[in-house]
Amino acid sequence: MTEQPSIYEFDSYRLDARRRLVWRQEALLEIPPRAVELLAVLVEQAGEVVPKEELLRRVWPDTFVEEANLSVNVSILRRALGDQADGRPWIQTVARRGYRFLGGVRAQAEAPRSLAVLPFASLGEDDRALGLGMADALITRLAATGRVAVRPTATIRRFAGKDVDPVDAGRQLGVDAVLDGRLQRSGTRLRLTVQLVPTRGGAPLWAERFDEELTHLFAVEDRVAERVASALVSELSADERRRLGHRQTESLEAYQAYCRGRFFWGRFSRPWVEKAMRCFVEATGHDPRYALPHAGLADAFLVAGFAAALSPREAWALAAESSRRALALDDGLSEPHVSAGFLRLLQDWDWDGAERELRRAVELAPSSTAPYQWLGLVLDLRGFHEEAARALRRAEELDPLSMVVSALVGLHHAFGGDHEAELAHARRTLELDPHQFLGHWAVGGALQNLGRYDEAAAEHRVARDLAEGTGFMEPVLARSLALAGRVDEARALLSGGGAAEVSAYQVATVHLALGETGPALEQLATAAERREPWIVILAVDPMMKPLHGHPGYADLVRRVRGG
Repeated sequence: MTEQPSIYEFDSYRLDARRRLVWRQEALLEIPPRAVELLAVLVEQAGEVVPKEELLRRVWPDTFVEEANLSVNVSILRRALGDQADGRPWIQTVARRGYRFLGGVRAQAEAPRSLAVLPFASLGEDDRALGLGMADALITRLAATGRVAVRPTATIRRFAGKDVDPVDAGRQLGVDAVLDGRLQRSGTRLRLTVQLVPTRGGAPLWAERFDEELTHLFAVEDRVAERVASALVSELSADERRRLGHRQTESLEAYQAYCRGRFFWGRFSRPWVEKAMRCFVEATGHDPRYALPHAGLADAFLVAGFAAALSPREAWALAAESSRRALALDDGLSEPHVSAGFLRLLQDWDWDGAERELRRAVELAPSSTAPYQWLGLVLDLRGFHEEAARALRRAEELDPLSMVVSALVGLHHAFGGDHEAELAHARRTLELDPHQFLGHWAVGGALQNLGRYDEAAAEHRVARDLAEGTGFMEPVLARSLALAGRVDEARALLSGGGAAEVSAYQVATVHLALGETGPALEQLATAAERREPWIVILAVDPMMKPLHGHPGYADLVRRVRGG
């Protein structure tokens, strides 16, 4: 049976029959529930005469009421709705028969299934970090219900500090609805305007204004989360309501420091990650039992280990301590389970444990992208190609505009030997943000695998310049140069980097490009000893093909994989 629509639009009005609410543009009209039920019956059969007997039966079931009740509620509706632009009433009386709704009606059969929460725009002082933090908090709460696909913070971050049209942003993000908010601080007060906007156009699904003391910020977030969830989901379970209202901290200072930390962390470059660390530490100082800043520190230390801002062993140890603290404070958070999964992989080479942690993260946040994308990567590294493809497809469904997901799908094709598909996804990654080094790095790698070495070198030079001194891009560029026959340039790059900052694994790939198997194996052994992050891709990395069949390489693979 086809489900009866519950949302109807006519002119500038929007009727939610299920919740018995009517809006004119953004304004919620004060109409008694019985009158709204009457309107819903008339709107469902717009253009047709609905007999009085049917209206009485449907609006007042199992209750005897006089016909006068019907005419009273029709009068209430006429006063609330006014007349149409051409002077006709919305509800026509048909003598001795019943009533007819005269306006054109658009019906929406089902609630939005996907949502983006835009960073709340600041109307006064620059509160971009707070605006992004509020969006992040609502994303976490709404995604925890598992009822609607919510775009992750990494995807909506690009809109921070920008004046964007919510419908246009929603269409860019490929979602059914957008939560759009404006905030302004005035002394100790916070003024907030929020609306839930369908990307197909039309009146907001919900809108409200708040004027509260800043110290009541968490209560406002509670109300916004519940109202949005109620607009999207017909019924919320008690557990879903608990998760929506769950607060990580009651300290406004800790919350604001955490928001600043996530804002800085999203820039990914070394100086910004260091700023993020300081903010997360500040947050834990204000509230030692606040789990999210510890999870943020774990993420920051992991990035520092990849970028060679810290030695791998130091980075993994610091990340592990932060992850353990986060999990001890709140085992129900998805983020520290993701961190814990990568630590089991990178620090311990515990492949089963890594997969378990990531699957747990998926269970805790079934509508979040990150657990699926990282589970897909780990499954690929384990050689479970089909399972990896399913996890990555789910990540793409949840966030079709994610650079990271696109790059990981490209890697998936690289591991499977489909380098044309790898290049297509790498180019898409680049299109999503041409100013991030990730896209240029991915395109260069795909071009290498296709034997287009000069083009690869050009892309990797751009990636090196954008990466702001990370410890692996110099040898990445050197490999492309070596493959392109520019051996002197490649060797000059190898000799120019400081040993403490350069990835031994990536140096090994340069030696392979130069045909130097012995030095390559020595560098791979060093990478394994250091617990470099790249060593875990050893078994599936296309760059390692020259070593296939070599006993030294086979021994290293067994050592890393624990076989």
